Amino acid sequence: MPKLSDRMQLIFDFLIPGEPVWDFCCDHGYMGLKAYHSGAFPEIHFVDQVPHIIARLEQTFLVKHQRSEYSQKAFFWAESGENISAPLKGTAIIAGVGAHTTLQILRGLFEREGAQASRFILVPQKDEELLERELIAWEGFQASYKCAAVTHVREGSRIRKLLIFDKIL
Repeated sequence: MPKLSDRMQLIFDFLIPGEPVWDFCCDHGYMGLKAYHSGAFPEIHFVDQVPHIIARLEQTFLVKHQRSEYSQKAFFWAESGENISAPLKGTAIIAGVGAHTTLQILRGLFEREGAQASRFILVPQKDEELLERELIAWEGFQASYKCAAVTHVREGSRIRKLLIFDKIL
């Protein structure tokens, strides 16, 4: 298991133990794999719209990571995040894509099932200010989620922003 970058470790630290983890735009799946091996999360969902990425990740998982002694389950979704057909529970991470893609995924999830995740961790690759403005202006999101934390982490020469939103109970 590769060591997580400082940004990825910070994201991991904001996951809610005991709840499912949804890793949108998961690419190599490092976050989901770390969550799986931690044993702290009952379900890990790997989501990426590129079928060969998910196929490769699932194969690697089955060969190198899956353990029969672990009780948690792993799921692999080769589709756009906004089209996920399962109920979204637990922590949803949308990281490594721009604000437009992040908003597209969030809007699709809200249109399909309303707000169900306990927490959203949003780490846009670019246009952070646009994402924040759109979330502030989106009444449905504001009625369902509150900003729990905004934090920053240095990644090379960039300072990356993490936005954490928790469901309003």
